[in-house]
Amino acid sequence: MTLCRHEIFQAHYATDRRRTFFHSSSFTANPIACAAALANLEVWETEPVRERIAALAAMQAKHLDRFRDDTRFTHVRRTGTITAMELKTSDGGYLAKVGPALQSYFRDARVLLRPLGNTIYVLPPYCVTAEDLQILYETIAAAAAIV
Repeated sequence: MTLCRHEIFQAHYATDRRRTFFHSSSFTANPIACAAALANLEVWETEPVRERIAALAAMQAKHLDRFRDDTRFTHVRRTGTITAMELKTSDGGYLAKVGPALQSYFRDARVLLRPLGNTIYVLPPYCVTAEDLQILYETIAAAAAIV
């Protein structure tokens, strides 16, 4: 099942194959995946998911404040519930040498983050707790010492 906005669905709804929405997932028509999708839709309809997302976005924004003036980090940013920042290194980018060291540091700290080179991004589940985010951002701050 592919979830999209109504106007996107309508843009591809036709018998003309040139308008086919060719993107799907490897779970296409998988009964278990479809049941999970239906359960997910029910959660969105019956639980305060939008309120949770708004609260998470606010928590993320607050946590980023501590990194904006930290000279070890640059390009601190957020969109919705996703945050990212660059750890200042001599070689930046997704292939920066610090990437594997950061990944190892996070793993040893039992924090599930996968940096892309010197880019640290946080994409937490909507059920994340304030305490979990506190630990996560404390770990990111501590990780800057490994450079």
